[in-house]
Amino acid sequence: MSGERYDVVVLGGALAGASAALLLRRRHPELRVLIVERSLQFDWKVGESTVEVSAYFLTRVLKLFEFLSEKQLPKHGLRFWFHNGKVTRLQEASESGSGQQPRIPSFQLDRQRLDEHVLALAVREGAELWRPAKVADVRLPEETGEADGRVVVERDETTVELRSGWIVDATGRAAVIARKRGWLRPLDEHPTSAIWARYRGVKDIDGVEVSGHDAADPFCRSVVAARRLSTNHFTGYGYWMWFIPLQGGEMSIGAVWDTRRVTPQGKSPEERLRWFIEGNPLSRQLAADARPVEGDLRLYAHLPYLVDRSAGRGWSLAGDAAGFLDPFYSPGIDQLAFSVSWTVELIRRARQDSPEEFSALLASHNEGYARYFRYFFEAIYRDKYAVMGDFDLMTASMLLDTALYYFFNVIPLYRWSHRFMLIPPFYPKGATRALPFIGLHRRRLVSIAERKWKLGIYGDRNAGRRPRQLGFSLGWTTIRMFLKGLYLWGRAEAANAWSYIARPRPMKASMPGPISVPVGPGGPAVPSKAPAP
Repeated sequence: MSGERYDVVVLGGALAGASAALLLRRRHPELRVLIVERSLQFDWKVGESTVEVSAYFLTRVLKLFEFLSEKQLPKHGLRFWFHNGKVTRLQEASESGSGQQPRIPSFQLDRQRLDEHVLALAVREGAELWRPAKVADVRLPEETGEADGRVVVERDETTVELRSGWIVDATGRAAVIARKRGWLRPLDEHPTSAIWARYRGVKDIDGVEVSGHDAADPFCRSVVAARRLSTNHFTGYGYWMWFIPLQGGEMSIGAVWDTRRVTPQGKSPEERLRWFIEGNPLSRQLAADARPVEGDLRLYAHLPYLVDRSAGRGWSLAGDAAGFLDPFYSPGIDQLAFSVSWTVELIRRARQDSPEEFSALLASHNEGYARYFRYFFEAIYRDKYAVMGDFDLMTASMLLDTALYYFFNVIPLYRWSHRFMLIPPFYPKGATRALPFIGLHRRRLVSIAERKWKLGIYGDRNAGRRPRQLGFSLGWTTIRMFLKGLYLWGRAEAANAWSYIARPRPMKASMPGPISVPVGPGGPAVPSKAPAP
């Protein structure tokens, strides 16, 4: 059956698709926009944190500040916890994170609630919604040879073929357009897996059970922000776990690991997640009495993937349909914000540019977006999981990574121009000139981490260190953050150089699990005093 024509058909009604439809209706109310959403209602998703760019997008672009303040939790920054054989509880662990609440608002998100709200806003502002409805086929304008593309939708036991001037793929990891055309490629250089669930009954890290009764305790006084409202990371060699609090009392708990460095034990996904939680003494302390929410566990055997093209004549990809690298540092909604912003911009430009101008814009955008993903991976994530369990190295990395993010993205966006929503990291052509320096500090810290692991001194300062960073802001604290990161990097280099002159003794109390090192060629070096699994 032939259906109607729409100016824009959005495939997927979660945050990426709903926000694209919402912005199109607000900025171009003359456009007829249809959202096709498969589910009758969104299921629970991973608890997700916003960082600075995504917070800008949600609060200033989508104008969701009231909803976020009423229905979601505030976020009190990133926090990392480290342990070794001397550490049995949080008070004894080394901790890295801001001592004060960050100055830029950010949030701990219940994505199910957020997605439903933004979708309802898009409909309220004039977008049409078909739900539940299944996309059976998509033909792009470049495939039909016409000005319009075709979308075949199954709805109410009927099949309808729609014509659309623009098709937005916001189907997440399903990536309908890219998968069908063979444009989606797993990023095998970064073999990471993830497993997560929601739990009830996780202990309050700021409460009496963990922090005790004494308000004068140095553990309590060292941090002004609420540790519970931070995104708490529990780290080890080759893995990290997140604890993200959600409105209503649940805690999203997940583990992500480099399969070259860690092999989780257990027959079922539930057992493997519990293996991570029980193996780390700090997460075990918090989750001792916790219970998983039934039916909420999720698992991805291979997380990262890239796509060859992010846009073309009459179509574009938004959110995870445009690619995904890693959940570490919570970049998911940042990438969503960039891709949605570019989708809206491309639709605007397609209506006003000449065909030649628009073709040149598409070529430049596809090149820039591919460079963003590749260079961001090289700068931040390649082999990063070797560093995560060592306090000195991970703190240096976190400070440098965050300061550079502020210098090149956050400060320009908040201080100078909204146009930086169209400039993801490394997107401009000039980024190619920085290629020799991209990831330099990461490469060196990874190299030092692997040597410390081999020497049996990995995590040697993982006990008793407390944070001294101020809350992140748009002012001078970013420079201080960068300089402190450089200092810690330099100190690590000096200690590494000295280890070739005076070989250090392996730690008597090495890092406990969860560590199960894969065996075979190409695996990481095992320390001389192997940690207990």
